[in-house]
Parts: sequence; C-alpha cells; structure tokens
Amino acid sequence: MRVILITIIVLSLAGIFDAGYALSQHYAPADTSSCDFNETVSCTAVNQSQYSEIAVIPVAGIGMTGYLLLSLLAAAGLSRFAWGKLAPRLLLATSLSALGVSIWLTYVEIVILKAICPLCVLSLFLITMITMLAILVVLNRRRGRTATRHVITALRHCFSSLHL
Repeated sequence: MRVILITIIVLSLAGIFDAGYALSQHYAPADTSSCDFNETVSCTAVNQSQYSEIAVIPVAGIGMTGYLLLSLLAAAGLSRFAWGKLAPRLLLATSLSALGVSIWLTYVEIVILKAICPLCVLSLFLITMITMLAILVVLNRRRGRTATRHVITALRHCFSSLHL
C-alpha cells in the first residue's frame, strides 16, 4: 500500500504542475499558448472561456489546490498517527469529488465549448488514475492485500481481452 500512496503523491505533483501551467495560460494573452493546435484543440478556447472561473476563481487554481490536498492526504496515509487511518477515506472522497468535477468540465469542453484542452485531458487522466489508486488503498485497509491482487488480476484480464 505504501507504493500506491507514493504513486498518488507523484501523480498529484504532476497534477499541480499541469494545473499550474493551465493557470498561467488562463492569464496569458489570447492565442499565445503552446497547446493551441487549432480551434478544436485549444487551451486558450477553454482556459479563457466563461467556464474557466467559478466566482472569479480560475478553475485551474482550484485544481492546483485540489491536487495539493490529494498529495497531503496520501502523505497522511503513510503516517503512523491515528488520524492517518482516516486519510484513505478522505483521499477517496476527495478524489471522487475531483473526478466528478473533471468529468463535468470535460462535458463542458466537448458539448458546450466544442474545444478540447490537452492540459485538461491530462488532468482528467491524472485524477482518474488517482481515484482508481485511492479505491485500492481503501480496499487494502478493509480487506487486506488480497483485495489489491484481485483488482490487479481483473484489470489485467480486462486489458488482455481488449487485444491491445
């Protein structure tokens, strides 16, 4: 389980950098982003839209804060203190909430803005991985290490049946 929590910390740090760059793009002059490829694949179209802020707070800034919280919760899960036992549940609840927000924002990108931000796609990938790992952490705490082995075996079976 220690490796899983450390992996969550690393993914969260990648999320902080991703959201930080997205935040810089939020304030950058229009069409100066290195991830603007065309009208459809454009960080500017998404990061400077009316959906890029919640109550004047940039969504990317909220994302940075969320990733920081996830990394702190994962680090707390590594501790031996009594409150460290609550950390996995808080980690799962936080990551599920963040995943829900990320899915909603992806819907806004595709359906409403009709544009895709590569930084947002990376963030969706990162939070999806963090959530899956947080589920494994909670299962490990409840059912022991065999839960992780069963999940990994099931994932291997799923991917092998896809013939990738």
